[in-house]
Amino acid sequence: MMTEKYPTWLIGHVKGWAENRLPTVTLCSTTGSELLEVWYYGDLLTVKGEPQSYIVDGDEAPGLVAARDPESSEEFVIFDGGRHGYDNMFCDKHDPSELEHRPLKRYEIPASKLVLELGYSVDYEDEKEDFEPDEADTVELINGGRMPWEQVKRDGIDYIALYYVNESGKQVQILDAELA
Repeated sequence: MMTEKYPTWLIGHVKGWAENRLPTVTLCSTTGSELLEVWYYGDLLTVKGEPQSYIVDGDEAPGLVAARDPESSEEFVIFDGGRHGYDNMFCDKHDPSELEHRPLKRYEIPASKLVLELGYSVDYEDEKEDFEPDEADTVELINGGRMPWEQVKRDGIDYIALYYVNESGKQVQILDAELA
């Protein structure tokens, strides 16, 4: 039996979970609303032959993608390119000051259903001893902090893709990021 697996920063914002090609979640506000606006810090990359632009890191700092419920004005982070994922947990250090001021801009689509695909290709259990967990079963992160092993397995994604469902019901990809 598959158990729901998604990053802990999304707790309270997942309405549906499925194991498709990859673990896939439908996002929602804490009120349960699935119609969300996409806000981002970064740049938009146009790919020839594709109708939409992709959200990518900015020149000054890693990208940041958030959802906003237009009814309640609640906002939550979908993905932080400077804090989330395997590389940010174990490989890449960022200057905290560069992560502080990343003003968000609205991605120009109407409030939509948002779907995330999550990649978990690191075999954490097979490589557990390499992470050197302590007696409390926590591991040290690149920033010097410690995280419980079970949270490492959830938050240590190495791929994320964000889609919105357009007016004809088709999923359109707007974020595609490798994190390891």
